Amino acid sequence: MSLLVPNQRRIHAYILYLVPNSSDADDILQETLAEMWNKFESFEEGSNFIAWSLTVAKYKILSFRQKNKKTKVLFSDHLNDLLEKESADALSYVQQELEALKQCMAKLSGKQKSYILMRYEQGLTFREIASQVGISMQAVYKSVCRIHVSLAKCVQFSLRLEGRS
Repeated sequence: MSLLVPNQRRIHAYILYLVPNSSDADDILQETLAEMWNKFESFEEGSNFIAWSLTVAKYKILSFRQKNKKTKVLFSDHLNDLLEKESADALSYVQQELEALKQCMAKLSGKQKSYILMRYEQGLTFREIASQVGISMQAVYKSVCRIHVSLAKCVQFSLRLEGRS
């Protein structure tokens, strides 16, 4: 569970990228999770959990396509392979961006970090944040905008520095 919970959205995003119908993608996700649960003993601890889980999802997608070949218009195998590679690349890049964002968040001051956490973890509005910290809503808005710009520059710089952009 400790491996699945933080990665479930990534698995679902991968499936959605390859199966555009969200209802079908949800069904495939459920089948993938069940298969992962049944085959968890084959997962080697310390190896790449997300790669293993995406492989399970890939085979569930292929199975779905095979079952539905006659009833739905599907892409060619070549196009499916291209989409799969593209989705894996996109997922990898998003992971790199998230890692860079975590590093950049760690560089924020306590006040900056608290504004971002109130806004995005707690889902507070600018007005609610202003009320909690005792400043105007406009001041909170401007601060959060400056933090966004700072984080975006930091992430871009980190990715460029590591040759990932």
